Amino acid sequence: MTKPFIFKVGTALRGVRQSCVTGLFLLLLACSASADALLRGTVTDAATGAPAACTVTITDAAGKTVTETDAFKGGFRCAGAFEKQLPPGRTRVRVTRGFETRAEARDVVLRDGEATNLVLSLSRTVDLRSRGWVAGDSHVHMIHGERNLPVDFAFVGLTARSEDLRYLSLAHAWQLDDPTPEHLDAALAPHATPDCALAWNIEAPKNYYKGDAGRCLGHCWTLGLRGRTAAGADVIPLLLRASAWDYESAKPTFANFESHALIRAQGGAAFYSHPLRWWTGAWGGQGGYPKQERMRVSNMAVELPLDTLLGPTYDGLDVFTSGGEAEANAKAFQLWALLLNHGYRVAATASSDACFDRAGGAVPGSARTYTYLGQKPFSFAAVARATAAGRTFATTGPLLLADVDGAAPGSAVPADGKDHTLRIEAWASGKDSAGLKQAEILRNGQPFVTEAFKTPQPAWQTNLVLRETEPAWYCVRLTGGPQGGRAVSGAFFFDPAPHRPPPPATCHIRARVVDAVSGSPLDATVTEVFDVLSAPRDGASHPAPAGLADFAIPGTARLRASAPGYAATTLSPVYDCPALAEAITRLNDADLLQWETFERFRALLANVELTFSLYPTKR
Repeated sequence: MTKPFIFKVGTALRGVRQSCVTGLFLLLLACSASADALLRGTVTDAATGAPAACTVTITDAAGKTVTETDAFKGGFRCAGAFEKQLPPGRTRVRVTRGFETRAEARDVVLRDGEATNLVLSLSRTVDLRSRGWVAGDSHVHMIHGERNLPVDFAFVGLTARSEDLRYLSLAHAWQLDDPTPEHLDAALAPHATPDCALAWNIEAPKNYYKGDAGRCLGHCWTLGLRGRTAAGADVIPLLLRASAWDYESAKPTFANFESHALIRAQGGAAFYSHPLRWWTGAWGGQGGYPKQERMRVSNMAVELPLDTLLGPTYDGLDVFTSGGEAEANAKAFQLWALLLNHGYRVAATASSDACFDRAGGAVPGSARTYTYLGQKPFSFAAVARATAAGRTFATTGPLLLADVDGAAPGSAVPADGKDHTLRIEAWASGKDSAGLKQAEILRNGQPFVTEAFKTPQPAWQTNLVLRETEPAWYCVRLTGGPQGGRAVSGAFFFDPAPHRPPPPATCHIRARVVDAVSGSPLDATVTEVFDVLSAPRDGASHPAPAGLADFAIPGTARLRASAPGYAATTLSPVYDCPALAEAITRLNDADLLQWETFERFRALLANVELTFSLYPTKR
């Protein structure tokens, strides 16, 4: 609609010829006139005819992408209908819905002052839910920390449906004044649907050693976590207490494995994210740290080797984190393969690290984990168990189903020399018009069979007979087009005998207990302490006559030294041991990809020296 325009000729124009005034008036009137056309869009699901939540990308006649929030710059999210006032002219409309749905695009010519109606129907290239696979993203921040953009739970829910996620687990922080588990459940429930479940979770541990972003211990996302302990404690502050964020230099240090213990005790699973990510940038000026313009800032999982030897205390790691970290993702796959090659059967996962309060960050599902539930009903607990068991494929686009003799990834197959059939079905992402470029079958992390397609394929399938008499594992990897991303299946394990995971490493302690004032040795007792985050419990006790003790303990324990007339002191055998703390926190990405690093940690665990300085109690 043309808006009214008022032009007044002032006294300064009285001497100007009327023709000039009239021309100027007409020029300004033309500029003021609306150049809008109306585009109405309806998007439905081809199978049901119901409105389809989706992502709409409109490129207008000026070449501009139409957006509704700076949080998402790839278009706008739509519940199935939209109206947009646009400049007249040739306009491109593209509609997507996750990876399983074929993108639809139309070119329309919009005319000034006219309405154009556009109806689009979305069809699946494959329906993986009907085949027992569910897609989700559990590394998504409602408020990451920037707080540059407003966000609400309704937009989060619409975004999850638009990306065709079966579930989204939303991490801290949240747009709530009092984010208890109950309040979060109530805030999310109205925006979930039977086809798209919403839950909250914690990116925990998210841990920087003494608040130093150059010495990150690693970040994990959680899945299936109950919100209250058996004693009724809220797990959110418990887990946040155990993570030192940037600049929190005065915060007590907790090991990541101590958070993992609480997560598992609550029925959840923990997965390391972006384990090889680091960059160079400005940092410092707070928390007692000097300002540096070019510092090596880390999100790396440097505690992972220790957590592996002690358990593993975690359940898997992301081989993909978002679509734009090719080098870090390639190294993450190498790390996963290294762990499997040494008998640690952790899951392969993916997550987006989407951030709704960051410009361009509201992109959950750009990297996602598919988990096989089969005929089991959906629940977050069921997804957590199946994901931890390795029944997964990770993807930033391509879709990949693989089984051996009908068994899902994570399965063990007898290495009996007999024929076993690896069956593969693959599809390019519905967002990717270029198709699949390459498929690889890898044995023990190395290419075994490579199929490079002469022309990109929209879909591909094959069977391969495998015969093994030795321990081995296989997975499948896909490469899509320029924007089509990659996918990796979980592993299939061939075992000549039932698999026995490596036993957890023990920690050998040489303890000294002394008077903090005089330094004199004390007759003392040193007691193992477990579950320090929620419900500390005592384990075995070790006498320390004349202040000396030599003993072995599980590496996940803390130790409390006590003596009559003195206040007890508790130490961590890991982070109160300077040699271990320094070795862990100074690792780089190359170190994480060398098994020698793991063996070095094992040797350090075998020789831990701790001195407990006890202060007399007041009389």
